Amino acid sequence: MSQAMLTIGLPLALAWMMFCVGLTLTLADFKRVGQYPGIVFAGLCAQLLGLPAIAFVLVYVFNLPEVVAIGLWILALAPGGASSNAISHLAGGDAALSITMTAISSLIIPFSLPLLLPLLYPEVSAAIPVKTAIMQLIAVTLVPVVLGMALNHFVRSAKFDAFTEFAGKSALWALFFTVAVTLAANTSVFNQLFSQASVAVLTLCLLGMGLGVAVSKLFRGDAKLSKTFAIEVGIQNAGTAIFVAVVQLKQPELALTPLLYGVLMNIPVVILIALNKRAVKSVAM
Repeated sequence: MSQAMLTIGLPLALAWMMFCVGLTLTLADFKRVGQYPGIVFAGLCAQLLGLPAIAFVLVYVFNLPEVVAIGLWILALAPGGASSNAISHLAGGDAALSITMTAISSLIIPFSLPLLLPLLYPEVSAAIPVKTAIMQLIAVTLVPVVLGMALNHFVRSAKFDAFTEFAGKSALWALFFTVAVTLAANTSVFNQLFSQASVAVLTLCLLGMGLGVAVSKLFRGDAKLSKTFAIEVGIQNAGTAIFVAVVQLKQPELALTPLLYGVLMNIPVVILIALNKRAVKSVAM
């Protein structure tokens, strides 16, 4: 049952979140992002190079056991996931920029991860199937977003506006559902919630977010850009890291660190979303 929820329920929940994001987007949003390629490039550099650099330092600062360290390194090399796009939307970030960065990083990672993975541990190697990575990106991110955008562009009615409002609220519940499913399928992770590995993954997440904010400030970015960069750099795709550990490397023990990350990253995420909800309410009042 738990396996079915992971393989079927989780992707469906992520796809629904992306559909809800698409309902809020127009082509003008992506055209606007395309006008600032330097910002996109800087954000990707922070994610693809800056975050692994942070992980490299943490491995030695915390003197992590090899199993935990390799898991942290795999996690730092993973792309941002579809959930980061929905989180950006819910936290008041730039959803179009977030999706653009996720799309590009997800196409780069299948090539960069196998090359960078052995740098810290030469005995470790992996190759993510490019076709699989692209198909997952299309199915979970691009198709739902395009469908949502198409409806937003062509449909105009009071009922549709009500549906859009409902969808926006349901996206938050879908996010909670993904967390619940992950926890239900990996209850053993609770035994490690107060371990050195937990401190390492939470530190990686927070420092990654801080790096994202710092890079946005270089472009004198507003709060929206800062939130987007913080989430895109700090929130990684734990699913990809678990896939590499279990399927590619055939070492399930290496999945412990990504599993912990998948749980603990929700602490700053929930705080960001709650702060945005409060800000929206205060403006509305």
